[in-house]
Amino acid sequence: MNKYKPNIKSYDWQNLLKQYTSIVNYHQNVIEIGASNITRTKQLAKYCHRLTGIEYYPKRIPINTKNITYQQGDWQNLKKIKSNYYDLLVSSHTIEHIKNDLNAINETYRILKKGGVALITTPNRLRLIRILIESFIGKKTFPYKEHQREYSYSDLQLLLSNSNFKKYQIMPIGIGVYGGGIKLISKKVPKILNKYSCFWLIILKK
Repeated sequence: MNKYKPNIKSYDWQNLLKQYTSIVNYHQNVIEIGASNITRTKQLAKYCHRLTGIEYYPKRIPINTKNITYQQGDWQNLKKIKSNYYDLLVSSHTIEHIKNDLNAINETYRILKKGGVALITTPNRLRLIRILIESFIGKKTFPYKEHQREYSYSDLQLLLSNSNFKKYQIMPIGIGVYGGGIKLISKKVPKILNKYSCFWLIILKK
């Protein structure tokens, strides 16, 4: 098991990276969906054999480096990716941008090896800051900017139960208020408050 030393401020990314480093090894092939943040992609690549970075927007695609190869692709239809090839899939704050999220989840299933794992983070539709804001300005409707939707726990349960995955876990990540220079987040989420967490970490196992 690799020792985890967080060095990125974003708490949900730190949590994802902690989960990732606890299961990845240096012989595995990893695919990252939404790979336009060079610093984060390099962190993932440090712990695996090869990393493929998939980015939808051509202008956001970085230059290949060391054990990282980037390519343009659409999570809803990864036609250039072989079936049963990757050991791990990682995606941070991308699935809420995808029009057909069920297709994206089923493509994840297709390209993972048997026993493969996907780690996906996304914001919680019912996070405290969102509930607070909506109490003043009304409920946000989607699509909104680049977000096609955001998810409550029950939304994710419905999505995953309709997918090809039979083994999955939805974990609450942090609880509190953040934004506008304010960042008051507790790492531990009391079970009774799970549905108000800041983010979700979805763990899918093939």
